[in-house]
Amino acid sequence: MEGKKLLNSALGLMLLVMMMLSSMGSITAIACPSNGNGCKDCIVEQIRYGCPSCVPLIRCMARCLWGGAARSSCISRCDGGKPTLSDCKKCMSRCKCSCVA
Repeated sequence: MEGKKLLNSALGLMLLVMMMLSSMGSITAIACPSNGNGCKDCIVEQIRYGCPSCVPLIRCMARCLWGGAARSSCISRCDGGKPTLSDCKKCMSRCKCSCVA
C-alpha cells in the first residue's frame, strides 16, 4: 500500500512537471490515445526504470510550484545537482504525449 501511495504521488508530480514543460513548448503532443492511458503508462515506466534519479528533482519542482513560487525561482531552487532539470527533461521526453488533452 505504501509503495502504491509513493507511485501515485510520483506520478502526480511528474504530470505537473510534464504540464509545466509542455507549456514552455518543449514537448509536443502526438498521437495520444483518447483515454490518456498511454501517457500515464509511459510516465510511470520512465519514472520506475528510465529516470529514477529524477524523482527527487521532480518532487522538488512540484512542491515549489504548488507552493505558489514562480517557475524561475523553482528552477533556481531545485536545479543544482545531478541530474539537472535538463537531463530529466531529456530522459522524460520519450513520453511525448500531452497528458492534459
